[in-house]
Amino acid sequence: MSDGNFNRALLPKNELSAGLRAGKAQMRAKAEQAFKDILDTYFPDITDEQKSAALSDFKQRLR
Repeated sequence: MSDGNFNRALLPKNELSAGLRAGKAQMRAKAEQAFKDILDTYFPDITDEQKSAALSDFKQRLR
């Protein structure tokens, strides 16, 4: 039993934060792909330069 001074060896392993980071990365990738699909569907006549600018702005807003 601990006397109030926490020893890291006594604490359980916490893999939750790694799982959360992985989940966030997966959701970010899915959101970027969905945004690309929406651009292709609803704005088929915009240039590739405009698409890349919109995608980079979207990525910046996600972070």
